[in-house]
Amino acid sequence: MLKLGFRSLLFLVLSVILTSCGKIDNNSKTTPSKNFKVGKDYELISTSQIIPELTPKAQVRVIEFFNYACPACYHFEPILNKWLAKKPSYVIFERVPIVFQPSWRSLARAYYVAQMLGVEKELTPAIFKAIHVEGQDLSDPKLLEEFFIKHGVKQHEFENIASFSPGIDAQLLRSDTLMQEDKILAAPTLVIDNRYKVDPSMIGGDPIHFLQVADYLIEKVRKGDE
Repeated sequence: MLKLGFRSLLFLVLSVILTSCGKIDNNSKTTPSKNFKVGKDYELISTSQIIPELTPKAQVRVIEFFNYACPACYHFEPILNKWLAKKPSYVIFERVPIVFQPSWRSLARAYYVAQMLGVEKELTPAIFKAIHVEGQDLSDPKLLEEFFIKHGVKQHEFENIASFSPGIDAQLLRSDTLMQEDKILAAPTLVIDNRYKVDPSMIGGDPIHFLQVADYLIEKVRKGDE
């Protein structure tokens, strides 16, 4: 379990050092390359002193660490969706909302509320638009509830989940733990097989390069390459 003191210190350091988001440039163009290098285009995640043996895998898990409040995540979203529409069936994609500042926590909770209500896919683009285009402050719990109701969620269904849900609390704790273990310092960040990670600072904010590196790492894991 995370220690509250360490988590608070982590968030304080992040708020000072980071802008909470990476930079995504949707107008950039990158020539495809296979010469991606660890330490330059991606990082190796070391969560243990014991290095597991690399073997080919039938499925590869990809996690996007993001938050609805993050401008870079908003700009990355349409490009990510195109990638998801074409991704191989062996790629298992998951989103993990992270918290770099206090106002982000209610939006991380909103993601899990939408997920539990079965409306995450429909509401995610609407939430991004409301925050980054319309300027709504959905970190306000009352405004967030009104937003869900406006988009077809029954008030009692929202309140039943949002007011008290041990499942959501557990998910938020897991998000904090993964963020700590994988040393997530920017959003969006992609983690492949809990082994490799790439974030905007490594790829100059180029979303095409971002996903090219992800594709390279996915195949690397799938084939069991060093």
